[in-house]
Amino acid sequence: MKNNIIVKKFILLILFCFLSVIFVLPLVKTNIIFYGDDLIFQLHRILEMVTNFKNGNLFIGIYTYTFHSIGYPLNLFYPWVTLLPFIFFGLLVKNSVIAIYIGIAFYTFLTLTFTYWTTKKFSNNNLQSFMTAIIYTFCSYRTIDIYARFALGEFIALTFLPLCVYGLYAIVLGNSKDWPFLGFGMSFVLLSHLLSVVLYAIFLFLLFIIFITYKKIKRRNRVIDLGKAILISILSSAIFWIPFLEQETYQKISQPDKMDMVAQALLPSKVIIESLNNNLTRGDAGNTYNIGIILFLAIIIGIEQYKDWNKNYKIIYLLGIVFLLVSTSLLPWNLIEKTPLSIIQFPWRFLTISSYLLSLVAGHECYILISIIATSYYKRIIVILVLSIITIAPWYAGITNFKNPVNNNEKFALATFTPRGVNYTDSGKKVEPALYHLGDYAPIDGTKKLPEIISKNASINGEKFTLKKTIVKPNEIEFNNSKFKNSRNITLPIFAYRNLKVYNKNDQELLYKVNSYRQIVVRKTNNSNLIKVKYQMSNLDKFSVVTSMLTWIIGVISFVRNKKWLGSLKKTKF
Repeated sequence: MKNNIIVKKFILLILFCFLSVIFVLPLVKTNIIFYGDDLIFQLHRILEMVTNFKNGNLFIGIYTYTFHSIGYPLNLFYPWVTLLPFIFFGLLVKNSVIAIYIGIAFYTFLTLTFTYWTTKKFSNNNLQSFMTAIIYTFCSYRTIDIYARFALGEFIALTFLPLCVYGLYAIVLGNSKDWPFLGFGMSFVLLSHLLSVVLYAIFLFLLFIIFITYKKIKRRNRVIDLGKAILISILSSAIFWIPFLEQETYQKISQPDKMDMVAQALLPSKVIIESLNNNLTRGDAGNTYNIGIILFLAIIIGIEQYKDWNKNYKIIYLLGIVFLLVSTSLLPWNLIEKTPLSIIQFPWRFLTISSYLLSLVAGHECYILISIIATSYYKRIIVILVLSIITIAPWYAGITNFKNPVNNNEKFALATFTPRGVNYTDSGKKVEPALYHLGDYAPIDGTKKLPEIISKNASINGEKFTLKKTIVKPNEIEFNNSKFKNSRNITLPIFAYRNLKVYNKNDQELLYKVNSYRQIVVRKTNNSNLIKVKYQMSNLDKFSVVTSMLTWIIGVISFVRNKKWLGSLKKTKF
């Protein structure tokens, strides 16, 4: 019996590996990464980290090799930990395109695994869990997120959404020992994409309120479990949020641009049309983004089956539709964009939540169908195979249309990583600074000086000149000019951030001040024509790294040792 279970788990593992390869295979065969909205931004993030790791630096305070080498503090403001698999594959595989696709396949495998695992824990049904995992993993919005948008952080965050939802469910209604699912799930969402934290928090809070209003629970125990989950989430993600707050409290920082949410809201008619078309291409103002034909059919089938479902599935179904409608122009976004919720930028980001909820519904509908038409083991295998093909076929058709030059008229991108940046094939245009989003995390008072900093314009006592020679190293930029020698009040083309230190060529620390534009102004160079600006980890930085790593290690050890947690696929059931 035990050997049989091991064999089944091994077969499932192989199936998930195969499906992960299927998810990237149509595009990886081209040896091209197709242009997406955030492609240039995200690829240079990966390049910077790969280059730093090759040079022995594991904590990046400022970007020096990429983003015009302006000392861009991206990792201090944008979560980076979940990029590490891409960095690992980038170091392991010479072909950078293949490395990127392996990273996408890796997170696809985790999505399949986490979705299957959590669905089984609350449904106790293998068939339903398997179908839910496939439907969610191959759903339109998740595919659009990584290929059409190349929104890498948001795509990765989708991997951990099932953990968060099940963790909350387990705390409030079921197995209280599974509270770590919520704690670690939310922490890795935070380590992937900040705006997804906002979206998921809104959803989970709403779910929590719904749960406690119609179920009798021991509130005291649940509050304790919830508190433990929150604590674990804080400790696990300390490696990002502590350095982040350290910088946020140092000066006022520009934030990502607010968008016209009325214009970005989906048109209901377009959602229906593009879902039926299973359109996976890019679109103007978000109006090709959709849930796909499979989840749209799940809504239609649900209308007929709804009366026969238990209360829990009815809630999931209704919430899935609600979050779909929230992403559209049916909501008065002209009023909402004046509230703090405007930080989410795009209403269609709520499709992340809708897609997961409707995948749960679709998986349940598949189980009902299988139970009706397949009575024997072998018939069930055939029906599952057919349903899997029906799920993946429209996805494959959508991917084929996506890579068609007619739909990708901005050409394709990326051939190789080089020490100087990313070589783009057939990009057809120069990479503009706007595509790097350099103004997103610049000091508010200095944004008007950003063009001069990109151009490496320095000044001595107000006399401007351009620096033609800079040398970059991990967390360090060296400015070299004969005019520096025996000079005072040298304004450098770099913004001041906390933990930046300035040295001369003899590694003597130099005093500096910050001007009204938040640029570093060196008072004097002590007879040196070389000025080094370095990011040095603070004690808080070091504490944050140790805290997160200890939390992860303890979590893994506890997970492996706790066989009941590892193997409990019973008790809590929808």
